[in-house]
Amino acid sequence: MAELKTFLFTDICGSVRLKNEMAGSSVTERDLAFIQTVLTPHRQRIEGRLIEMGGRVVSTAGDGHFLVFDNTIQAAQWAVAVQESHRDEPIMLPSGDHVEVRMSVHVGVPQTDPGDVDNFVGKSVDYAARLNDYATGGQILVSRSVMAILDDVGLDGIRLYLQGRRELKGIGLVEVHELLYDDVGPRTMRNEPKSHSNRQWTVIPTMGFGEDEGDGGVAVVGSAIKQVGNYVLEGQIGAGGMGDVYKARHKQFDRVRAVKVIKPQFVGRGHGEVISRFYNEIKAVGKLEHKNIVVAIDSSAPTDRVHYLVMEYLDGVGLDDLVAQVGPLATADACEIIRQAAQGLEYIHKHDMVHRDIKPSNLMLTLVDADQLHSDLSKPENNGDGLGVVKILDLGLALLADQGNERLTRYDNKAMGTGMYMPPEQWRTTSVDIRADIYSLGCTLYHLLAGHPPYVDSDLRPEKAHEKEPLPTIRNANIPRKLWDVLKKMTAKRLSDRYATPTEVVTALAPFLEGHDLAGLRHRYDATLGETVANGQSHTPTHGRAPSRQDTLWSKVRSGSGSIYPTRRWMLSTAFPLLAMAVMLGGAVLLQQRNAGRAAEEAERNARDGLAIVARNAARVNLAPQLGERFEILAAAARDPALREALLRINEDPDDASLRAALQDWITKQYSNSSEEAPAESWFVNCSNGIQVARFPSKDSIGKNFAYRNYFHGGSVDLSEEEAKRAKPLIDPKLSAVYESSTSHKLKVAFSMPIWNAPASGEKRDVLGVLAMSVDLGSFEGLEASLRGINQVVLVDTRPDAVAGKAGEGLILDHPFYSHKADPENPPRVSDEVLAKLKTATTNGDGQFLNGYTDPLAEKKEQLFWGAYEPVEVTLKSEEDRKLSTGWVVLAQAEVFE
Repeated sequence: MAELKTFLFTDICGSVRLKNEMAGSSVTERDLAFIQTVLTPHRQRIEGRLIEMGGRVVSTAGDGHFLVFDNTIQAAQWAVAVQESHRDEPIMLPSGDHVEVRMSVHVGVPQTDPGDVDNFVGKSVDYAARLNDYATGGQILVSRSVMAILDDVGLDGIRLYLQGRRELKGIGLVEVHELLYDDVGPRTMRNEPKSHSNRQWTVIPTMGFGEDEGDGGVAVVGSAIKQVGNYVLEGQIGAGGMGDVYKARHKQFDRVRAVKVIKPQFVGRGHGEVISRFYNEIKAVGKLEHKNIVVAIDSSAPTDRVHYLVMEYLDGVGLDDLVAQVGPLATADACEIIRQAAQGLEYIHKHDMVHRDIKPSNLMLTLVDADQLHSDLSKPENNGDGLGVVKILDLGLALLADQGNERLTRYDNKAMGTGMYMPPEQWRTTSVDIRADIYSLGCTLYHLLAGHPPYVDSDLRPEKAHEKEPLPTIRNANIPRKLWDVLKKMTAKRLSDRYATPTEVVTALAPFLEGHDLAGLRHRYDATLGETVANGQSHTPTHGRAPSRQDTLWSKVRSGSGSIYPTRRWMLSTAFPLLAMAVMLGGAVLLQQRNAGRAAEEAERNARDGLAIVARNAARVNLAPQLGERFEILAAAARDPALREALLRINEDPDDASLRAALQDWITKQYSNSSEEAPAESWFVNCSNGIQVARFPSKDSIGKNFAYRNYFHGGSVDLSEEEAKRAKPLIDPKLSAVYESSTSHKLKVAFSMPIWNAPASGEKRDVLGVLAMSVDLGSFEGLEASLRGINQVVLVDTRPDAVAGKAGEGLILDHPFYSHKADPENPPRVSDEVLAKLKTATTNGDGQFLNGYTDPLAEKKEQLFWGAYEPVEVTLKSEEDRKLSTGWVVLAQAEVFE
């Protein structure tokens, strides 16, 4: 009979929320702060007594860890020790809260992964993983088999509690027990399982190279690296596919450097070729020294236990973060940035190398004293604060042009490079030349001018879009015609049509540089963050980059932003009818040559059918379920007896702040448990007279009365001060009108739910208060146009609102060409005529079509549109499929064919 193994899963509760709480001016900086503040000390606790207790980490996925133990008792003791360390010596957060972790344990027959001897798979592993999906902060859930072993042994200080039975996906209905190690438990389990199906687990090898293997090194696994060579590692500042990046300090010279350490999984058995090629490549890039590239300074040797590359450490900002913060760049600034990058690429080209991954996040803008530069830069008139210098990053893994090998970043058998910037030929082969970098540099120039990569709105996969579609026109940018010609030549589909060398790009951009000021641009970036260069605060350091905003948001389905708006996934699910519509419109264009009148009639008929499909799918397939999920989460939380008991006490004396502590703990956990399924700006509770008695994140709004808000009383608009004195809490779920937050002054909407003093029954019951979550209107951006050039999707609130102190209706919540961050004082609205039609929308209505109206946000104000509209109606499953009207209407529109 096979020897049993004990499998354990653990991760940090609400890691998405915690990252958002971290200090930093960008996603990258907040991720790095999370690594340093939370993840590193948590991993130290995991590794503390792990070997002593007979365990090891099998694999990781972000903050999640999968472990295996030879002994169930020692696994339980280890789990308790880690939980007690978080209780007794908590990892504190900027908000004053502390980190919590959840765990699950199951014992079963191990099944080794056929593709990796260091990994385990099978039902026993799935059991432990699915069990963890129900756990909450500080909780250790165990299976019945683990319970039987621990109950038989009788460990001191440990008790077991039967939580009940739960359905584990792929396993069935099972008993769930909680291991109690303090006086707090039993803790409340999650109502629904938490899914991590999208996680990518990285297996950590149990052994490295042995001398008999002749691979020249030994892997170091299971302990945090503190020093490599003469460099003391001060903290992790980034991570990539191949390695982790650390800020390091030389022991003797006290100089700060950036050190990239190859990850353990690329050092284990079978990866000898990877290490060999790594040293061949860093030997080549070690010879490079140019003002526009990050210089390699030192490295390990092939016989060392840890393999690393030392680079200069820079205080700079990645171009992706720069554009995200300040918006599209001026022509002169964008061209000067690309000119400098082209100079660096020319130097690389002369050394017979190709970068292969040029993109905004691999270009950094830094400030350098003029006397530190020994070669030409195009200098602005005012350079008293230093010169703006562009540095090319990630040269440590570049590829020699005459080799047929793959760049080391292609370790997962996928096309190397970042899809939104890759030339067509790079999707097909690794044998590319410098013209591939020129293409990627052109896509980067496009990004700087437009604010996003090319082809971002295409319905084709990135490789097909780059291969087949013409370069999309950049809207709202005054780009000189000759510069557009340069951009098209850089991004030509055929190699022979592109510039042959980066020097040719430098020459072509020269006429467009007048007036550039990169130093001023950098200072403008700092100013938008409320910082200055003089304060010494660091920006994105050399190579210290987690996957950037543009690496992820533009190339994958958008998530985790607090947005409840549609992604491209539903667009793809309706691709066939939409493409059919495009074909029909195209047929109408051809028909126009014979009969213009008949063509226009045919186009309108096709628009009626096609736009109705777009509107219906946006409203029903995407928006309604997402809104409904938020209401269901609130409904489940509002039924919690702990919430009812806390409010009963508070309602007796709403001004007694001492009664609010338990409720504040409760709402903090609710926010944490829902942060990944339904990201929100805040959760809050108002007692029966409208006073806010709990909120997470905690703000000074606690203790203030919000009875006037329509999310509290359920009416259509906010009340006057006198009216608010008589307001009662709502009795039905409510999606509020848009309002301005009293704390952040951002535009928001709130989802609110009544809190009853008893379950629904025939008996009379009372409302104790209101539970709500708020979402920033600005975070809703992302409702994408379905077929670029054919139609657009707009979301309108038909209800009254008082945004910016002005009463109105028909507020445009989302539009492809507008951001509410741009001008919150004057949000756009549809015309009275359009609003009147949208107010008549019904879910079963036919003929909901607008013919010949204008769009206030259209580039051409006189342009007429066709539009089909569909109301957004939510089905509340927890209330016997009750229908809830939101007042929101989806308007799918297309330009009138003439």
